[in-house]
Order: sequence, then structure tokens, then C-alpha cells
Amino acid sequence: MFIESYYDERYMGPASSREPAIPYPELVGEELSLWQRYLPVRTELGNGPGLYDHTPHVVSAELDKARKPLCLFERIEIWSRSGDPMAVGVMGGEQTRYFSIARWGDAKLTLEQVKKILRVEKWMFSLVAGAMILIFAAAILVLITHYDQLPELAQTALSAQTALSDGGF
Repeated sequence: MFIESYYDERYMGPASSREPAIPYPELVGEELSLWQRYLPVRTELGNGPGLYDHTPHVVSAELDKARKPLCLFERIEIWSRSGDPMAVGVMGGEQTRYFSIARWGDAKLTLEQVKKILRVEKWMFSLVAGAMILIFAAAILVLITHYDQLPELAQTALSAQTALSDGGF
């Protein structure tokens, strides 16, 4: 299992004078947009001990570090999709800010790989939608061209159903 912590004591991200220094990288711009699209399911962590059922111990320890003693974040969310969750610290205010805490799961993915996956998913969705439109159009065309035969087909289907209900097959 892949586990990556983003904690770095040397990195104290930009914070206002009223906020504590934050030892996690901030998600901004394209990076934020990509992770939000790739990890669409959001689960806010509660304050209880059972943070997330499938969280490895190392990640749980990292989440505890992010929560105590300074309470760096307004809340911590798990962004996920099947097998690849990411813990994100969230700070509210005039503009919501997001910070990478840890990521774990099936594979270590780079932003370039995430871009490719999202492109393929978009392409597949478009392909399936196009195929469904073509199938629907073909069905309508068949109905239009065989409209005059519909009463006969309905009668044949009704006769077959009657035969089955009368103990046929």
C-alpha cells in the first residue's frame, strides 16, 4: 500500500499574521482543481477516535498531528474514490484554503497521471453517451419503418403470452 505524508517542518506555508505557520503544502490552482475532480467523494472527519475505517496507523498519527495541539485546520476531510484517499486540511475565511496532509491507497499517482485518468474518463463518458444516442436513434428508426407491422407483432406477442399462461411451456 502506498502512503505519503506531506508534513514538513521546514515548510511553513504562507499564513496570515493571525494564523499559525502551517507545515503542509497548500493546494492551489490546477493542483487543487485536479485533486477535487479526481477525488470527488468528501467525508468530514469527526472529533472522535474512529477517524476513518481504512486509515493506516501512520496516516492516523499524521491526522492526530494535524489536529493537536494547535488545531491548525477548521476541519479535516477525506477526499476519495475507490482505493485512493487523501486527507485534506480545510481552513475557512474569506476564501477557503486546502492543505495536503497525507495520501494513501493503491498507487502513487503524479498530477500528470491524474490528468490522463480524468481525460480518459471524460472520453469514455462521451463515447458511452454517443453510443446511447445512436442506439436510441436506431430503435426509433426501426419503430418508424415497421410501424404498420406493430399491431401484428403485438398480437403475436399476446398469443405467445396466452399460450404460456395456459400451461404451454
